[in-house]
Amino acid sequence: MQYKRQISTAKLIQRRDAWLKKLSELGSMMRGSLVTARRGGHIAHQLTVSVNGKTHTVYVPKDMIEEVREWIKNYRRIQRILKEVSKLNMAISKLTS
Repeated sequence: MQYKRQISTAKLIQRRDAWLKKLSELGSMMRGSLVTARRGGHIAHQLTVSVNGKTHTVYVPKDMIEEVREWIKNYRRIQRILKEVSKLNMAISKLTS
């Protein structure tokens, strides 16, 4: 039978703080998806996002495509970081209670 190794509260706090540091290093973010659509004879880039169950679409100029992609990536990174911080806080709270 394998036993779960006990991790100290200090180690969990250290891990949490490392994740929070990553959070502070991220720049701008935006929720949504970048979509490419054909419009007549040209290609248009749009940001789509669901708000209160309704999909909203916003035109993205060519010169902002890479920036918008980075914002979307940052949003996904933030979501991952928040998930990890939450898990660590849960573990910390179990050890200190």
